Amino acid sequence: MSRGVAGAILMSCLSICALSQDSTRVNTGTASQFTPLDAIVAVVGDGILLESEVEAQAFALKAQLAQQGQKANELNEKQRCNLLNELLFQKLLVHHAKLDSLEVSDGEIMDEIDRRLAYYIRMFGTVEAFEAEYGQSVSEWKAEFEDPVREQLLAGRMQAQINQQVRATPAEVQQLFTETPSDSLPLIPEAMRYRELVMQPSITEAQKASVRNTLDSIRTLVSTGQLSMTLAASRYSEDPGSKYKGGCYEDIGRGQFLPEFEAAVFDTPIGDLSPVFETEYGFHFLRTVDRRGQVFSACHVLMSAHIDPVDLESMGETFDEVMVSLRSESLTFSDAVLQNSTRESSRNQGGLVVNPRDGSTLFGADELDPNLFFLLNGMANGAFSDAIQLVDDEDQGYWISVQLEERVPAHRANPLQDFGYFQNIVEATMRDEQLSTWMRKAINDTYVRIDTPYDGCVFQQDWTSGSTTNRP
Repeated sequence: MSRGVAGAILMSCLSICALSQDSTRVNTGTASQFTPLDAIVAVVGDGILLESEVEAQAFALKAQLAQQGQKANELNEKQRCNLLNELLFQKLLVHHAKLDSLEVSDGEIMDEIDRRLAYYIRMFGTVEAFEAEYGQSVSEWKAEFEDPVREQLLAGRMQAQINQQVRATPAEVQQLFTETPSDSLPLIPEAMRYRELVMQPSITEAQKASVRNTLDSIRTLVSTGQLSMTLAASRYSEDPGSKYKGGCYEDIGRGQFLPEFEAAVFDTPIGDLSPVFETEYGFHFLRTVDRRGQVFSACHVLMSAHIDPVDLESMGETFDEVMVSLRSESLTFSDAVLQNSTRESSRNQGGLVVNPRDGSTLFGADELDPNLFFLLNGMANGAFSDAIQLVDDEDQGYWISVQLEERVPAHRANPLQDFGYFQNIVEATMRDEQLSTWMRKAINDTYVRIDTPYDGCVFQQDWTSGSTTNRP
């Protein structure tokens, strides 16, 4: 029985009871044939909070503490009360989300379940270790947590709606700066803003077809027993994560790998080889080793089409011609980027590079590729580097020149240079205040009851303040 179904049965009773599996005791009519499985510990509006939900949160907290190197076999009373407080808040958000007709899709729920499962499996090392720790199979765990995850996502959507209008004004940012003691202002390290001109030859369809044909020939050797999968991977695979492990990945939760890869795994009978297929990393074929619910083990060989060294050298000659125009000032760096750069992410911004960490265009020294840092470090604002050849994450060569747009020296935080830093602090405070105001009103408008063994918990807010006038 899932806990979601159990929750519906529990609406009018304090605990769930089940018949014992011992058939000789079923007909005795005594109380010994019943075993308590779950219990209501709180009611919020028209929703209930089960002891099993608290236990699930406790499991997650203990796993998190273990990951941090802290021993947490059992949680103390204060920790459990804190968990209850978080769950009461979630139930309150869910109750009002339903009143506001907010929804989450089944796809969002399954994606979140898969993400959490992948986290736990990485933490415990194997699927078996996870199942032993939790006392359930992966498929049982996923089925059981569909309703709790739905509620958590719905609560998040409600909270986002409450805070969506928060926006700090320049006057509020300046006020925070004025009220912060100078010795409490953080030191902002040196940062640089730069432009890039990148030129990289494209991989032709003929090059891709050649790789596919080669990989298909290797697959034939494996399928006919002339070459083992282990040897094929060690000789030919370009996947560093599995090359020397027979090309194998074990106990992978669905959702962790590329969709094309997982589709091949689940479309291929256990023990068989898939056809050659393409992903963003190149071409693969795989053998499905094992499947248990949404967890699989598979071995593969990966080969990618590579840029022709002749094409790369030829593009370098073209790059040199562009550099001549830049040095003669007959072409600006931004125009050179718009006319020649092959990197779409920066070309339409005149080569200006965006920091993926925060969406700004400033990079600290520790955020830059070492090669780019050494190019930029000695430059004056507006200067640009000679062209150099580098290799990207996919081991493909390219040519690049960078221009230093601005160097921001290390300094104490101030609103002129670091408006976003102060704005984030102000808006975080505003969101907390707005949520607290909403929470007080929502509690007063909602029936809340807390039962044993948590009725002795002490909270910052009076959860039952609306219980006398707002009975369900």
